[in-house]
Amino acid sequence: MKRISIALAAGLSLAAGATWAHGHEHGHGHATQVRALSTQVQARHCWVRLMPGRAPAAAYLELENQGEQTVQLTGASSPSYGRAMVHQSSDKDGMSHMSHADAVAIPAGGRLTLQPGGYHVMLEKPAAKLAKGESITLSLHLSDDTQVQTQCELRPPKTQSY
Repeated sequence: MKRISIALAAGLSLAAGATWAHGHEHGHGHATQVRALSTQVQARHCWVRLMPGRAPAAAYLELENQGEQTVQLTGASSPSYGRAMVHQSSDKDGMSHMSHADAVAIPAGGRLTLQPGGYHVMLEKPAAKLAKGESITLSLHLSDDTQVQTQCELRPPKTQSY
């Protein structure tokens, strides 16, 4: 009886929009976490530059913050990939570099654009064979413990914009 009550209480908390993390990993490089959907940030125009074979892919999109508070993009996940990380591309001394971004601001009433040559979501370890024209689900994790979910179209490697 005790187990049922705990499970029921946990289920009610999740249904009410609470977040929960059980703190261990599933071999994906990130802990599983349930987050409420954001009511202030919306995602648009998501697409993925799909690379051949098992090479890492990159997701690009626009995030619009319709709220009155700045929030940070702090991470990402997708059931279609074992690992998703927010990265920033930059040029320094004529060399192209890519670095992990712990948090990127989405200003209140403003937008954050993830695009080639700038911020993007690096997608590694595809869970299955993916093909151009298909779509994947991408979850973007925010600093207020909410998430934005969007569908991203898989496009060819030479694609440069939405």
